[in-house]
Amino acid sequence: MTRLLPTDINDIPTGIEKYDLELKRKTGSSLKDIAIIASGLEKANLEEAVLRVAVIPVSVGLGPISGFSAAVNAIASHIGFDSYVTGLPDVGGLDEAFRNEADIVMMADDYLFAAFNLQDRQVVSNDEATARGYVTALSCMAGSLCKKFVLLTGAGRLGILAADLLADRQTKLIIYDPDRSREKELAEKIIEKYGATVFTGMELPEALNRCEAVFDASPGCAFIKGDYIKSGTLVAAPGMPLGLDAEAYAKVAERIIHDPLQIGVATMLYCSLAVHRS
Repeated sequence: MTRLLPTDINDIPTGIEKYDLELKRKTGSSLKDIAIIASGLEKANLEEAVLRVAVIPVSVGLGPISGFSAAVNAIASHIGFDSYVTGLPDVGGLDEAFRNEADIVMMADDYLFAAFNLQDRQVVSNDEATARGYVTALSCMAGSLCKKFVLLTGAGRLGILAADLLADRQTKLIIYDPDRSREKELAEKIIEKYGATVFTGMELPEALNRCEAVFDASPGCAFIKGDYIKSGTLVAAPGMPLGLDAEAYAKVAERIIHDPLQIGVATMLYCSLAVHRS
């Protein structure tokens, strides 16, 4: 899991309204709607009761990131949950959450960021939710991803989850990873599961020239150069740092979805409800 910097997230609480307006302008859907769609829930089936979310700071390992709990809390509150940050970290915070009858607990350490539905014993990781949320947002922006050439950069944990979701939407999937063995292994799994045609072995400039949309699941920084990317390409970039350099970003500024937490956190919350309410 990428460890965020305070500078990545400090503006989330004050900027969440502006962020959501921009997201809706680009995709036609609000943050809440994208999360609900990604979870598989029907909006009309959601109960009227407001669920309580406890965000628990975790002090083990490298310790809490300044502003992280406040940012998660702001996102949950923005999409309609009764959210708060516990006064104590770790086990003390968990005890507080139980005593305050929290429905959902959100916690992150150096290895896992997850939402725990205490009623239904449902656990959703940030990686799973981020993949679902960003594929959904990319699809909303495109109208549909069916039969479109979509380039997936990165065949790591997030890329594997995204590849499955993109294949399920019947995209013409191109996979690129500097480690060609990982690229090939992921392609073989997708072909076996879906019987799909998956393109591999391309150099990055060729893949970017061929695709209509990019899902950047790579941990690399600024490796997608402005010379490579077309101005009309749609981009979903959940990775931190951003994989596009400044010139590439300028070309797709009106067609890129990129944030450090917002889509992943919102989708985590609704996915944690999906088993019980779907």
